[in-house]
Amino acid sequence: LKSAVRQGESRITELQLYRKVQPDGWFLALQEGKPAGMVGATNYKTLAYVGMMAVHQEYQRQGIGLALMQHILAWLANRSVPLVLLDASDKGRPLYEKLGFNAYDPTYVMRRCDILPPNQLSPHAQIVTVQDPDVLFGYDRHVFGADRSRLLRALFNAFPGRVFLVRDERGLMAGYLFAQESRIGPWVAESPKYADILLQAALSLPYQGAVSLVVPEVNRDGIDLLRRSGFEIARINRHMGKGNSTSPIERRKIYGQTSLAVG
Repeated sequence: LKSAVRQGESRITELQLYRKVQPDGWFLALQEGKPAGMVGATNYKTLAYVGMMAVHQEYQRQGIGLALMQHILAWLANRSVPLVLLDASDKGRPLYEKLGFNAYDPTYVMRRCDILPPNQLSPHAQIVTVQDPDVLFGYDRHVFGADRSRLLRALFNAFPGRVFLVRDERGLMAGYLFAQESRIGPWVAESPKYADILLQAALSLPYQGAVSLVVPEVNRDGIDLLRRSGFEIARINRHMGKGNSTSPIERRKIYGQTSLAVG
């Protein structure tokens, strides 16, 4: 994976987390016994997300990426998943189009590289404990269009004390945010007002290096909010889907995905 994306930092901690969520959904391609490529999928039953499709530089342009994608699509088809989603780079997009994926709206990777003093924690955002996440799971299911409680519970365990929620004037759930070690997301909110409260809570925490997140282009309010908070667009991917149904995700309420890999 490091070779394919040509970045020095390890992704092993992130990969271990996703394998806990979907232990049977990650595959390695071998060439003469050596690791040559990888891909993974998280199955949410009503939809699946494919990510971390990568081929080692030494083995690129040999059909390994195509073989990996054909394998994982067959694996998902055997589990009767009706819709497969991913966020494609410009380099990967031709392969996915060849496999029948349709291009939707762009997805932005945004990053804030400057190290600013943490904000004071907003009194309107509540830290969520691992013992009381059920209301958050239900709210997320409504926005994401699928049950991803396995993923959210794993994130609770991985980042204790770094999960916030906000309620509206009636006491109803209006949004939540997970602050990972160097990434914000998943982050879902009913409106920019509640998204801003959650973001200020997230920025009250320390991070390891630059802070990044993944936001759909259709959420213009989210992009404007992030720009006002010092974030800039680092790169643009393309949201794509394959299947016989449209995406149930309310992407205008998605202010930050978990990552490009798992939605």
